[in-house]
Amino acid sequence: MTRATAQARAGRCAEALDTLSGAQASVAVSMLRGQCHFELKQYGAAVDAFDAAKAADPSAPHVDMRLGMAHFQLGDLGRAEQALGAAAATSQDRAEYHLYSGLLQLQRQPGDAARSLDRARSLSPAVEPTASYYAGLAYAGAEENESAIAALDRVIELAPGSVWAAEAAKAKERLEATEAGSWWAWARAGIEYDDNVTLRTHGSIRPEDFGSSHDARAVWTVHGGYEFLRERDWSAGVSLTYFGSAHFDLEDFNQQYPVLSLWVDRRLAETSTLRVRYDAGHAWIDGEPFLNSHTVTPTLFHDWGASGRSRLFGSLYKYNYLFDDDGEIPDGRGEPGSACLKSTTLFCSPPGVQEGQDRNRDGWGFSLGGQHTIPLGFLETELTGGLLYHRYSSRGSEYSYQAYEARIETASLLPWELHLRTRVSYTLRPYRNNSSFPDPRDIVFNREYPLQNENRRDDQWYGAIELEKYLTDELSVEIAWRYLKNHSNVVLFDYDRETTGIYVTYRFEE
Repeated sequence: MTRATAQARAGRCAEALDTLSGAQASVAVSMLRGQCHFELKQYGAAVDAFDAAKAADPSAPHVDMRLGMAHFQLGDLGRAEQALGAAAATSQDRAEYHLYSGLLQLQRQPGDAARSLDRARSLSPAVEPTASYYAGLAYAGAEENESAIAALDRVIELAPGSVWAAEAAKAKERLEATEAGSWWAWARAGIEYDDNVTLRTHGSIRPEDFGSSHDARAVWTVHGGYEFLRERDWSAGVSLTYFGSAHFDLEDFNQQYPVLSLWVDRRLAETSTLRVRYDAGHAWIDGEPFLNSHTVTPTLFHDWGASGRSRLFGSLYKYNYLFDDDGEIPDGRGEPGSACLKSTTLFCSPPGVQEGQDRNRDGWGFSLGGQHTIPLGFLETELTGGLLYHRYSSRGSEYSYQAYEARIETASLLPWELHLRTRVSYTLRPYRNNSSFPDPRDIVFNREYPLQNENRRDDQWYGAIELEKYLTDELSVEIAWRYLKNHSNVVLFDYDRETTGIYVTYRFEE
């Protein structure tokens, strides 16, 4: 027993358990076994050993406290609370008792939890930085923000460079952000060069007939938000985002798109939040109404600590396009390549195709997806991966589809405080019908063009690289390159697009 005790005190619990394997059962032996199993994170075996000690002597010193700690680690909070309650009369001088009591109270009674955790650290430095970290969370839950920030600062000071310090810094940043004020805003302006503004395809017979497709443009985004509700577990706010563009030559493609958003957040636990957001937008192109959009998006956020962050979301949206398509194309005889019914007709379609109806884009859709972000061990990099499913049902047959998307993103802090972001995504978009658009190479004057019989299918690749440098806390400059390749079995939708831009962003915050 003496040898096993010395081994346990030296931190060699595995050796101590081997030494105790032949020892005669006693309260002291069972307590030492329980403590060693606890240190080795064998919590089930620890409960068995402490139960044996209590059965032999219900008044054994601190046996109830040890049982409560082991049950807590196993996730059996009911038994943990019962055991710690039984230990209250004899363990008030023990830091571990106050630590675990505080952890049990964290969700239901954050103010009491904070005081228990402070009591634990005052009794023994051995419970740090755990006690200060959870005290910070408890004070935050009790809306005692000054005490919360002081506790989190203590963690950063006590354990620099550790996971505890990193998590405390994140918690402090979130807390300070909520204290920063009830409104915020930022403005972004830049110049972009787009090599395919009109989304010209590779199937045009004579591209010169369509004029230039590349152009530069000025772009700007203004965003502002106001949080009008913040309580312990609830917050809500409103924001307005306005995007605009002005092309240097292709002015027909100038855009304006304001979006009004409302959101409500509900904190489900310290690390989990549910958000529901509603967005309403209206877009103009070349000064003409183009689109009304309405979207509802519920999102569940969960922070796994050192293992990263997850986001599960869905969205339901409705689009109403405010422009008219080209209308009906005269029907032919039903024989591709044959002369149209009228000699003055430029070209004609197979009979029965109703282009104006089939090309109605109005409709509704939904998306379901999830993504997870994990920290990597170099250059302060985070890696995000996600999978999404989309479905859109349009009034016309042309634009109804389902889609499957996979995306990978990175965010890195480089030397000289450069922020690098990358994104790669692939989307498979099988449409539910064949297309009413012909191959431009099949269009011949006064002849009926053919349509393909197979359903439309798009494979889309997207890549982006963005590099941002903060000149001050409020002002940053960014350069970006983006590439889109949409491969389609319908030639009209087979195109690629490359955009390069430089932007300046200024942030306001109260």
